[in-house]
Amino acid sequence: MSDYDPNDPNIRPVERPTRRSNVGWIAGAAVAIVAIVAVAFVATRANEPSPADQQAAATATQNQVSGAQSAQAAQDASVAAQTAAQSASQSQQNLADQAAADRARAADRASRDAAASADQSGQDASATAPNAQPASAPPSSAPPQQ
Repeated sequence: MSDYDPNDPNIRPVERPTRRSNVGWIAGAAVAIVAIVAVAFVATRANEPSPADQQAAATATQNQVSGAQSAQAAQDASVAAQTAAQSASQSQQNLADQAAADRARAADRASRDAAASADQSGQDASATAPNAQPASAPPSSAPPQQ
């Protein structure tokens, strides 16, 4: 018979021997105690950083401050250089403008002096000429035309 009939009076339930062991309970309690001790250790431990951590933080802060100061100094130097370049450019432009004005005045004065000199030379030449002839008259050395 391959079918099991639970109502058959001839079939006895299989009895297995039971062993009562507390090893599981003891292991669970040990794990719980270790967990409680770990939590207590973490909770009661001081939250102050170690001296090495404090030193590292101070060094990092100093590096940031010096880096910021270096960046500010570089920016200030850049602004000063730009201002100096603009000032030099303006100064050179002023000198160039002054030189151009001086050159124009000198050219104007030279032109007036040359005109006055030419006028004076013309007057001197006409005053010292022995026989002043008009420009339209033929020269005296040319034979008369017939």
